[in-house]
Amino acid sequence: MKRYCDACRHYCDEAAMFCPTCGQYTVATEVERIAPEGDVIYPLSHYQLSYKDTFLYVMGKKFMDTDGRASRREFFQFLLLWHIAIIGLLAVFYGLTAIFQTGPYLIGLAGLIVAILSLVSLMPLAALSVRRLHDTGKSSATLLLFLIPFVGPLILLGLLCLKGQPQDNQYGSALQHLVIDKRLASIMKVSSTSSALTTRVLVGILVVVICVFGTSLRAMGPANEVFPDGWFTNSIVGAGSVEASRASVQNYFDAVNNKDYDKAFTYIISQASTNPVEKQKWLESMKQAPKVDVVSLGITRVSRTGDLKRIVFDANLQTTKVGAGVVESTPMKRYISVIEENGVWRIEGFYKTMPDDDK
Repeated sequence: MKRYCDACRHYCDEAAMFCPTCGQYTVATEVERIAPEGDVIYPLSHYQLSYKDTFLYVMGKKFMDTDGRASRREFFQFLLLWHIAIIGLLAVFYGLTAIFQTGPYLIGLAGLIVAILSLVSLMPLAALSVRRLHDTGKSSATLLLFLIPFVGPLILLGLLCLKGQPQDNQYGSALQHLVIDKRLASIMKVSSTSSALTTRVLVGILVVVICVFGTSLRAMGPANEVFPDGWFTNSIVGAGSVEASRASVQNYFDAVNNKDYDKAFTYIISQASTNPVEKQKWLESMKQAPKVDVVSLGITRVSRTGDLKRIVFDANLQTTKVGAGVVESTPMKRYISVIEENGVWRIEGFYKTMPDDDK
């Protein structure tokens, strides 16, 4: 900070209440220093910084500082860089997962990195938002609007987008929005003000990473599912696995109902190593079993250990039994565990309760 003498138009040290040249009273002003070249250097908040310097200023010097004011340019520059970093990171990891079918491991790593970056940037972003509100004449308490569900964040965003007050207010002097040319940049040891072309390029990069991220999500999800469980399941057990495993369960019951027991047995796991005696017992039990129709198959658990992939379905079944001229239909619920064996999905077992992974 410096003090300014209106009489002789000289800047004095912060401690000089009276001008050492003319003796007139001086007023405090937001000037950091006078460069040897004679340039008056203001605090960085008064300049149109480059994207690099904005990021370093917010994350460094102003990391937890809520004092002063921040321009819309500073706020949106940092916000643009933050979104590019976060979404770009997700796009890379999700893209690699979709291409190489690496399962949930890269997604988990991406989630961990994003969580760390979000926690690190939370305080600087909050401090920047407070300074932006100060520029519009509003207090830091306005930030609490974020806690109001749905409409609160929208109202807060609208307030953050307002133009700053052109006059001094209780939070500091009016921002001057000074442009940094090459000569001034060399004096201040910063980069020149970013051009409009730089902004357009960065916005284009953001659009590209959003498209890559969205395409990766879509590639990992089945065609008829857009909810997270679709792509998350496929990221673990592979694309097409849900449809193939559901088809195996449905084909099994269709074969049993049609009394094609040899075909039904092909959908049971480890059929080649099954004891012939046990197979015969299974055949006898199937001949006495009622007709079973599949009402719905919901995914309850997906897991992958090495090459072993398992899906557990929460099956709602309908049993139909004919006897003495009466048809009895009874709803039944079972957990059906299906695993991949030599590239083919086969039924591992039927359970009344959720099976453990080691079963």
